[in-house]
Amino acid sequence: MKNSTLFLNQMSLDTSIIDSDTTVILGFTGYGSVGTTVLNHLVEETDVNSVGFWGTMSWFHKDNIEAPITVYSMNSASSNDKEKVVLVASRLPIPVVGYDALPNAFWKWLAQEILSWNAKRYIIIGGLREDVRDTTDDTWIALVPTNKYTEVYGTKRTFRDDLSIRGPISFLLTEGTAYSVPVLAVLSYCNTFDIDYDAALMALKEVETHMNRDFHSNKIIEFDTSFLETQIEFYQDTEEKDFDDFDDFDDFENEEDFEDFENDSKEGNSKNNSSFESKSNSRKYRSNKDDLERYR
Repeated sequence: MKNSTLFLNQMSLDTSIIDSDTTVILGFTGYGSVGTTVLNHLVEETDVNSVGFWGTMSWFHKDNIEAPITVYSMNSASSNDKEKVVLVASRLPIPVVGYDALPNAFWKWLAQEILSWNAKRYIIIGGLREDVRDTTDDTWIALVPTNKYTEVYGTKRTFRDDLSIRGPISFLLTEGTAYSVPVLAVLSYCNTFDIDYDAALMALKEVETHMNRDFHSNKIIEFDTSFLETQIEFYQDTEEKDFDDFDDFDDFENEEDFEDFENDSKEGNSKNNSSFESKSNSRKYRSNKDDLERYR
């Protein structure tokens, strides 16, 4: 596992900012980079403040400190907006699948951690390969709500029975179903490998419909990471050497090793008001951790 960008003990977040009036919107680098593209557009085009971080590097952008995965609180455009919005954005490419991808065990943990925030609802955005689209169907968006989401918001599933989902979208939906949490996946058919801005725009417009908000969907605005390219290359070259001695999750061969790692993480972050501390409900979701080997 060569991607050394994220570890479990690198999360910093005061979970008290998230309550039963909060909608959490997420997006990561999958097919067509749809999720990452939409979330980065929201960060660029709306008024946000960074409030949480994952990663071993950081930088400043538009007066916000950021990290590879950054959590933002969206400032309300109107005093009448009672619903708060929190964004979980992958600011740098963190592949869900492939050689450089984080192991599935991380995404499973992340899904459990995010669901432990007990928000009002969760909307995760992603891409579906265009070559699996039914040519007789003129719909380019597939919706996958959990039963609880359908019960509360009335949204019906349009995702076909003969397709499958991988990565954080899959874990968020299955964990959300298991614990009766309102989770909605908005999936846009897209190019498999290239960044698909058209697919991202369609997904963004769909989210606007569900949120009843204006997210400036006339054009997708990108996050220009060129100022980070030199630092990223140096960082990756340096960190890869460390993996000769420590290979992140690959060193955890059983459940006890994982628990020791989490205990060390809590000690190292004891001064942070993060969801690793006792005030979080995440233990409820992590009480029966599976062997990480099963999720590689």
